[in-house]
Amino acid sequence: MSAQIDGYVGRVRALLPGPASARAGMLRELSDGLYDAAEAHVRAGVPAEKAQARAVAECGPAEDTAAAYRPELTAVQGRHTAMLVAVLMPGLNLLWDVPWMIAGPWNAPPNGVVSALSRVVTATDLLGGGCAVVLILLMVLAARRERPATSLTGAVGIIGAVAFTVTLSCSVAMMLVNADGPGQAFATSWIGLLVGSVTVVCACLLVRSLVRSLWSAFAAARTPSGPAPAGMEHVERVGR
Repeated sequence: MSAQIDGYVGRVRALLPGPASARAGMLRELSDGLYDAAEAHVRAGVPAEKAQARAVAECGPAEDTAAAYRPELTAVQGRHTAMLVAVLMPGLNLLWDVPWMIAGPWNAPPNGVVSALSRVVTATDLLGGGCAVVLILLMVLAARRERPATSLTGAVGIIGAVAFTVTLSCSVAMMLVNADGPGQAFATSWIGLLVGSVTVVCACLLVRSLVRSLWSAFAAARTPSGPAPAGMEHVERVGR
């Protein structure tokens, strides 16, 4: 263990937003490369402490290293968010149709306002999910061509946020319009509590991912990456 190498990797970690698993894999590779570089210096006769410091210095500033990793991590975050939008938004819409297929006091003919809002929610969820699928395909194509997906990640964050906001606003409006009678009966029923609980959990997951995508895209756009720092290239060669 090396305080210098571990401290350097920790600084890079703090500068990298994105999915924990993908970030952990990148940082593990960075740490392994730094330790390999330090060992190579030790074999060349450099004292261990100076070898570790030299390996860190050759890798360059933590800010530059994080900037070099950020586009790839941003693309991973964008794909993760796009998949959540593509699955959860249409899926939750279908989930909310299930209670109306079951006999109960909540299953009464909706009024005109509720019907109109319901159609808006369905259209928004399907459109948002469809856009997410298109963005996933574009991200896959960008990855194959080794092009950054920063703008696509930002796009999925914006589209998802707009779709979620419209769906949430219309859903709240429907609950207020239907607060008495069927709405109250549904909210206190077992199926209403079940569907509501699943919706809250999925909404929290979706919002967290949307925020991370928007933040990742903003950070990547604010600090555009150039070629990898010279020190990183040395570390990668030694690591091989």
